Amino acid sequence: MPIEELTPTRRPVPDSRFGDAFLLDLEVVGVEEMAARVRSITVASTDLLGFHFKAGQDLTIEFPDGSRTVRRRYTIRRADPAAGTANLEFEIHSGGGVAARWAADAKVGSRLEAIGPRGKITVLSESGSHLFVADDSAMPAAFAMLESLSPDATATAVLVTSHGPDSRPGPLSSADTRLLWVEETEVPGAIGGLDLRRGSAAYVMGERNLVLSSVNALVAAGVDRDGVASKAYWRRDQPNAAHGEPARD
Repeated sequence: MPIEELTPTRRPVPDSRFGDAFLLDLEVVGVEEMAARVRSITVASTDLLGFHFKAGQDLTIEFPDGSRTVRRRYTIRRADPAAGTANLEFEIHSGGGVAARWAADAKVGSRLEAIGPRGKITVLSESGSHLFVADDSAMPAAFAMLESLSPDATATAVLVTSHGPDSRPGPLSSADTRLLWVEETEVPGAIGGLDLRRGSAAYVMGERNLVLSSVNALVAAGVDRDGVASKAYWRRDQPNAAHGEPARD
């Protein structure tokens, strides 16, 4: 049956903690090697027909881990609600967790269960100036948000990676965008060297210690603390908890 004749089948999550998210049954329909360490996986489902989300939001996905399943959150990099598809990006590296191991073996026909859309950090459209600080884990969110900016917006992205521009292809943004590829030790200097405007919207995402130090550096450089949205994606000292978030101290 042609996709335009199908009806969305997603179901609301029967748990108020997930807000307006839906239960999603997904099937892998495409796998692309974007870079040496990054796989783009396209999933499809009638659950994704007419699926509305904001740039920067994600899916909470269940991955097999032995006799149990664990949840991990992955950004909706791009989506086509008319076709019922979405793209997810996975870091593939030695010693990776359950999601990386699944992605390394994923093939057309592989299936996933997910909940979405999730996430509160999205573009502040009322701001004309935007600053992003993101490590490899957060680049899909930063790039999705950059691509959603209007052509008259300006944006700077401090991209924290040991792989430089080889980390992955950059965003296709219509905004006036500047990308700074830096090592983690270079982040304070990169932030200190920026011409930061009062009223700029800032988004800081990635490893917990990187997020904490970057937020402090931005505030010290003159960015309003209320204008900084931050999210820790992972912790260097321990794996994320089974619900998909970094464990609290």
